[in-house]
Amino acid sequence: MLCGLVVAVVAPGALVAACGDDSAAGDPTGGGGGSVDVALSDIPDGSGLIVDNPAGGKALVVRNGQEVKAYNASCTHMGTIIAAPENGVSTCPNHGSQFNAETGEAVKGPATQPLGKLTATVEGDTIILT
Repeated sequence: MLCGLVVAVVAPGALVAACGDDSAAGDPTGGGGGSVDVALSDIPDGSGLIVDNPAGGKALVVRNGQEVKAYNASCTHMGTIIAAPENGVSTCPNHGSQFNAETGEAVKGPATQPLGKLTATVEGDTIILT
């Protein structure tokens, strides 16, 4: 009976850990930074790409003229990497959550939190994430 009691106590914690915390998936912390392996000219104006984040993980980089915005590319529902934007929307392949590529806001659930913002600057044709 003790074994059953231990499982009952441990299993709920395991379920919480497996589901994750919505805030952690969109949190871009981790330090570091640097240039991404894509030039500004490689991103069509008004579009975006999923790139390696020099600080770790993946980033959504969106271009509007010479301005660039970047977000943590992990879906805020369960942490799956979202797809590159189509018609201004990035979709999570796991459960269909959608995010406005320009603002990072969740526009369709199950995700309710926005993508974590990253700082992006352009120097010449080089995109820098910090």
